[in-house]
Amino acid sequence: MEFSIDREGLISLLFSLIRQPTINPPGNEYLIEKIVMKSMREIGAEIKIVGEKRRPNIIGEIGKGKPVIAILSHMDVVPPGEGWDTLPFEPVIKNGRIYGRGAEDDKGPYSASWAAVKAFLENKKNFSGKIILGAVADEERGSEKGIKLLLKNGFRADACLIPDAGKWNEAVIGEKGALWIKIKAFGKTSHGSEPEKGINAIWLLVDILKKVKKEIKNLPSHPLFTKATMNLGKIIGGDAPNMVASSSECIIDIRYPAGIMGKEILEKIRNILLETKSRNSGSSFEMDVFQQTSPHLIEKNSIWIKKFKESANDLGIPLKLTTTGGNTVAKILYEAGIPSFSHSPQDIPSAHQANESISIEKLLLSANLWAGFLSKVFS
Repeated sequence: MEFSIDREGLISLLFSLIRQPTINPPGNEYLIEKIVMKSMREIGAEIKIVGEKRRPNIIGEIGKGKPVIAILSHMDVVPPGEGWDTLPFEPVIKNGRIYGRGAEDDKGPYSASWAAVKAFLENKKNFSGKIILGAVADEERGSEKGIKLLLKNGFRADACLIPDAGKWNEAVIGEKGALWIKIKAFGKTSHGSEPEKGINAIWLLVDILKKVKKEIKNLPSHPLFTKATMNLGKIIGGDAPNMVASSSECIIDIRYPAGIMGKEILEKIRNILLETKSRNSGSSFEMDVFQQTSPHLIEKNSIWIKKFKESANDLGIPLKLTTTGGNTVAKILYEAGIPSFSHSPQDIPSAHQANESISIEKLLLSANLWAGFLSKVFS
């Protein structure tokens, strides 16, 4: 079924949102508060505000009872950076695309969500259950003032659609686990002309990283995920070229699929550190885990995924079910016991880049898909 999507209303709303520079940090999501509240009032939502004055989470509720379906988009954006052909906070339309920071991530998806709910309500004025349309804060910096705060304040839903990952023809039903680990190596300094008299902490760390990378490469795979990966994001050490480095440290980012436990990976790394220390008398090591999430995966045959696929089939969208190495708020919600999946109007990835843009056609198509999903849920 195709719905009558308010094209002009969607574009106007998106333009208004892009014009407000809700850059995180500091966020300043209050800049879009009146815009979002006006859009929610237009569709008859009861509005709740949760959070700090400058970092509001704006929640619009329509209907009562069960099921409760939430569509949650975030209103903070990353800094614009360099290389733009247009002004990042002055939206323009070129070749059927809207350009501006937040067009794809995540103000365009909010505008499409609003249009989807509006179209659904125009088609079905009376329904049993509740729709939650959310414009939340702080996604780009960990969601402490956003989704996590909402959960602490009692937010619940039977299922959540997060329009912040995937593509117009891909729904993300699972995300890898993530481990961010800082490793420090300590050796003994000596003159650079006599390196054998010292213990070079940089070489110790290089040796460790090679072994960790091999372990990650050999981790078991999962049919719905890509293999585990390791990124060396930061490495520092040493004071001068003519000194043996007495200390060195690095930060690694490991992403791993379902079927693997984070504690298994950490144990492998600890064993590598112990083995390296035993071979290098006088050396020592420290390991600090400062980010850890587990892999998650929604059942492909869950009622929510089935209805979403049915809506895609109605529109002739060749929808794929996929997973990602990235972590979105869908994982936070999933770990809180709320089945959550992601879908986005994205066709050409441009989030966090100069000249971020979104296709108007794909915004309208996604709004139609989401309205159809609501129609099937509340049939």
